[in-house]
Amino acid sequence: MFSYPPIDEQILDLIRSRDEFIVLGHISPDGDCLSSQMAMNSLLLKMGKTVHMANAGPFDRSEISHLRADFLSHIDKELYDRSPIAVVVDCSSPERLGHLAQEIEGLVTIIFDHHSSGELFGTHRYIVHRSVSTTLIIMQLYKALDVEISQEIAEHLFFGFATDSGFFRFINAYRGETLRLAAELVDLGVSPNTMADRMTGGKSLGYVKYLGKLIDRSESHFDGRLMVSSSCLSDRDAFITTDKPSDSLYAMLLSVQGVEVVLFFKELEGGKTEVGFRSSHQSTIDVGALAERFGGGGHKKAAGATVQNDIKVVRQQLIDAVGELLSE
Repeated sequence: MFSYPPIDEQILDLIRSRDEFIVLGHISPDGDCLSSQMAMNSLLLKMGKTVHMANAGPFDRSEISHLRADFLSHIDKELYDRSPIAVVVDCSSPERLGHLAQEIEGLVTIIFDHHSSGELFGTHRYIVHRSVSTTLIIMQLYKALDVEISQEIAEHLFFGFATDSGFFRFINAYRGETLRLAAELVDLGVSPNTMADRMTGGKSLGYVKYLGKLIDRSESHFDGRLMVSSSCLSDRDAFITTDKPSDSLYAMLLSVQGVEVVLFFKELEGGKTEVGFRSSHQSTIDVGALAERFGGGGHKKAAGATVQNDIKVVRQQLIDAVGELLSE
């Protein structure tokens, strides 16, 4: 049976003894990343610390756009010179921090993460690959430091878990500890109904039409074992593209019989390409390792990367790479 390992006393002593912190998360933040940052921010505030949250964004999705003002986009010299502790959550490599990676270079850094691939970095690390979400790792920190979890904090912790677990769909057998942690949060006042509505509700008609277009664009490769779809910059003129439809897109394409891997390409400004990777529970393909080859990282079944190359080039390179893996 799985249980979370104890957190290094050096990490706990650092958090107890230092006064100022910056809490950072990865670019294009998702529910687990933002919820982990906010839960960590609340923990440190409860301990009487001075705390700053930072994230390179973007915060253009409607469900998170209102949070932009709560996060620094840069670490200025005055803040850096005070030598705060940098706490990085839900991030598998420094590149995933964007420009903030250079701005915290030289600071004592503590990593809390659950990704199975990426690059070891930071001064101190508490990485639990088997944790369903980073928020459940932050929950262990609350317990280790004996800090009370309020209903508001419990909602952050549950939401990160809910998004990364596909609302319980990605939890395997013999993971009862995950359900027990979720039950603790429900007993603290979290409503799973409300969390489900936050995850899936409130979408615009433009979002639904954009999702429909991406499904219509999807292509099948290698006898149906790989599905691919793409979003172009020109889509912004015809659709509402700020709300990412990728989770719904992945779920629908992975439901097609025989599909093992789904790739979603999004064209970005400046000739860059964002790539989302998913693999089915039956597939042996480790998309986290594949994403790492292209400068990204993630889990065996879900990963991402931002590649400094044109979408057409990246698309073909990754289709070829998946084809090689499927032929092994």
